[in-house]
Amino acid sequence: MADTKLEADRYSADTLTIGPGVAVDELNVQLQKEGLGPLIAAPGRTAGSRRIVTVGDGQAVAAFDVLHGSGHDLRLDKLHVGGVEFMGKHWGHGFTWSELTMLEKDKPARPPWEKLPAGLRRPVIALLDTGVEKHPWIDVGTTGDPFVVHAEEADWPRPFPRMLPVFAPGAGPGRDAGHATFIAGLIRTAAPSARVLSLQVMDEHGKVQESRISEALNWLAEYAGLTGPDPAAGRPVDVICMAFGREPDDTDPFTEVEAAMKPFADAGIPLVASAGNDHQDKKVMPAGSDSVLAVGAGFGRYHADFSNYGDWVDRYRDGVDVLGILPGTDPNGADGRWVKWSGTSFAAATFAADLARPQVDRGHV
Repeated sequence: MADTKLEADRYSADTLTIGPGVAVDELNVQLQKEGLGPLIAAPGRTAGSRRIVTVGDGQAVAAFDVLHGSGHDLRLDKLHVGGVEFMGKHWGHGFTWSELTMLEKDKPARPPWEKLPAGLRRPVIALLDTGVEKHPWIDVGTTGDPFVVHAEEADWPRPFPRMLPVFAPGAGPGRDAGHATFIAGLIRTAAPSARVLSLQVMDEHGKVQESRISEALNWLAEYAGLTGPDPAAGRPVDVICMAFGREPDDTDPFTEVEAAMKPFADAGIPLVASAGNDHQDKKVMPAGSDSVLAVGAGFGRYHADFSNYGDWVDRYRDGVDVLGILPGTDPNGADGRWVKWSGTSFAAATFAADLARPQVDRGHV
């Protein structure tokens, strides 16, 4: 990357990724000569073959400037932005939800809960997002058969790594903290028999580091038995929903995430992503990948005035003033909020639910 005068708020303040075989000690010597703090290995953080490291004093961009061209495979850990905000060069000018005061009688009826017949199992939608939180509208199901399963609590194939402190928990104060909960409510409406496997990758401001995406997809591939030491012990994953993106560029390739998505594409498991809210025909990733179904907000081949569009967008679904849920307490003091929210995130969620159909339970075949 020749131009290191970067928009500071488009990148993590303190994170770089380095390729395999790079000697951190050697990089630290160069940084110390420039008066910069050393790279510190972040415990438990890898993305494929890459290591995620932090830079003392939050000088990631300066460190990149010093080390770029040193012959080492090193790059800034790119940020993807949730579909609720504008992506790319405009992503700081997004819009947010508007809260509704609703009487109990005016709230939409929750789809009835019905256990599937013997021989069928619930379809599983893996949701890479802010992490689904509690809301009475989605807290349904019998003991041992919940609507939402949190990857951090799964006991296979290994614990899903929790987010580093730089990412606040989903219950944080950010305006997008309930993004995954809102999406889960849409899935509950469109696919009542589905189950959501919640993987928290995004912070409460709707941002996610690219290394975290690769990390989550690699874990999910093991969970599904597509990779790892014991494929026979894999668990069902039928659809993957990713409501975030970034503009592609030549200097920061998308190869790591592409590689992490490949096992799912090879297995025929649909990957769904939001097309973004820039109102432009330029691709964003991961939606623009050939492995992914890109979903814009609109209907037919018509799009909302904020939705990205073009031949690379595969489907359009409703994403304008969508009624849905957020965690917390509503203005009347009742548990669970109702809001209206616009964005291609919610179009992608609805399409992911369209793809979730009850599956044959192989254990009964």
